[in-house]
Amino acid sequence: MFGKKYLKQAKLLKKGVKKFLRYKQDILPSASIEKVKEKLSGFEEAIATKEKEAIKRNAKALTDACEEVMPPSSYPGLRENLEVIFVAVIIAVGIRAYFVQPFRIPTGSMQPTLNGIIGYPQDDQFEVPGFLGRAFDKVIEGRTYVDFTIPAGAKISSIAERTRFKFFTSTRIAFADPSMEPVKVGVSRKSLLGDGNGSDLGLLKKLSLQFYPNGRGGMSPRVGGHNRISEDLRIRGYVDTGDQVLVNKFSYHFRRPQRGEVFVFNTGGITGIPLDNPAQGSQHYIKRLTGLPGDRLEIRNGDPKLYVDGEPASEEFVRRVWKGSGNGYRGYGYVPATKTDEWSSGVGNGKRMYSLADGRYMALGDNSYNSSDSRMWGSVPEPNLVGPALMVYWPFEHWGRIP
Repeated sequence: MFGKKYLKQAKLLKKGVKKFLRYKQDILPSASIEKVKEKLSGFEEAIATKEKEAIKRNAKALTDACEEVMPPSSYPGLRENLEVIFVAVIIAVGIRAYFVQPFRIPTGSMQPTLNGIIGYPQDDQFEVPGFLGRAFDKVIEGRTYVDFTIPAGAKISSIAERTRFKFFTSTRIAFADPSMEPVKVGVSRKSLLGDGNGSDLGLLKKLSLQFYPNGRGGMSPRVGGHNRISEDLRIRGYVDTGDQVLVNKFSYHFRRPQRGEVFVFNTGGITGIPLDNPAQGSQHYIKRLTGLPGDRLEIRNGDPKLYVDGEPASEEFVRRVWKGSGNGYRGYGYVPATKTDEWSSGVGNGKRMYSLADGRYMALGDNSYNSSDSRMWGSVPEPNLVGPALMVYWPFEHWGRIP
């Protein structure tokens, strides 16, 4: 137990070399095997003498012999770099799985706190910047410029979105006439066509197109009837990407969620939220956490406040939403009863009240008049909570902590 350290190390080396010989005896030439065995025999004799210098000398001869018989690895530099990349990927996957996860804001329900994907159509006088200007705006603001023309006489047959490597999204516009070249636009289909909230380039409105359900909660790429385009239709403008945020997946394991913070949750089991694609399972939403288990919440018709236990919510960032004060917030909007929500109606249906049960949380969007949230589909169960949003990491124009 208390033997000399160099003797223990020597015995470990002997054991390792014997294992090496067993593993390589079917691969290496017999001459190479014999050479290593010869050096191993000399090393064992040195161990028997217990003389430190002899052991050290024979250990070097043994390790040199093992290295000589092994063929050199091909492209050692490349192999080393690949190993480093592989380890980095494993670490990144582990961090994402247990600690921090990136999340992109897809809609405008949290504006102006967080920006969703917003399209800005422009008139014929608008000019797209040059390459350097576009590159700068892409890095700083996450902006993609759009300038394309649908030729006169065209009739659109499909508008399909494609995402490559989970990052690069584009939309392909194909025409009924196969001789006409399809148009490829470097933005999402929703940014190009619109979703009714006006934050798009407005192609649907200009062509009076209609889309049809695809049976999976989404929309088919098939296009409804529209008249042939009488003259060239030019679409100009730009689309700003949704804010990219980091979500702390670790925090709720050690503390309770707090009223007023921005948080992310999955929609599994919330019956009022339809799945875009059932095959992909639940989605992730980001909202303001405005109610905790045991809270009695109230929204009154014509009153922008959110009431908690009969008093206006006092948390700084919830109060900022209902006070408005000319900074883009307009208060909390009253929503009549729906078939899927869990709110109760007040006297004369002029207010809505909700008492949160154990393990249930209220999620409301800061952009209340353009947000699908707990006013429509009820509370969020505790197992669905992912974590609080930490910060915006891109685009750099919005970089910083989330209020």
